[in-house]
Amino acid sequence: MDKNILQQYLHTKARIKYLRTQTEKLRRKTDRLMYTGYGFAGDTVSRGKRGRKPLGTVRISGFPVPEYQKTVGQLKRSSKLLKAEELKLGKLAAGAEEFIASISDVEMRDILSFYYIKGMTWAQAAGQMDILHGVKKYTADGCRKKHDRFMKSL
Repeated sequence: MDKNILQQYLHTKARIKYLRTQTEKLRRKTDRLMYTGYGFAGDTVSRGKRGRKPLGTVRISGFPVPEYQKTVGQLKRSSKLLKAEELKLGKLAAGAEEFIASISDVEMRDILSFYYIKGMTWAQAAGQMDILHGVKKYTADGCRKKHDRFMKSL
């Protein structure tokens, strides 16, 4: 195992978060097009002229099929990509947990688990370390610096 798996794990989690928001936006747009009046396009046109006078106007409305099909296609691609990334994240999570478990220093395992696996900030990780070890000696900068020194030593 190498230390890069932890960075890959973090980046994949961020990518999945981004893909979920994009997929949700597309899903909402599809719903708006399909189930509300938002999706219907309309216009008022002239029926023609007799001399200079118009014969009348007509309101034309319809469903924007090309836009709907485009949005549905994007939604399917986005959902497929999201599922693939989630599978990749599962494999990376297992690798990251194995890497963290292989570390002999218990304190460093805890810090890495809180930061990478649970997705906590450094301040939250320091607070959890205080609770876990029963002492008030951990700070956000302290945890981050221990992490940085440990990663350099690998």
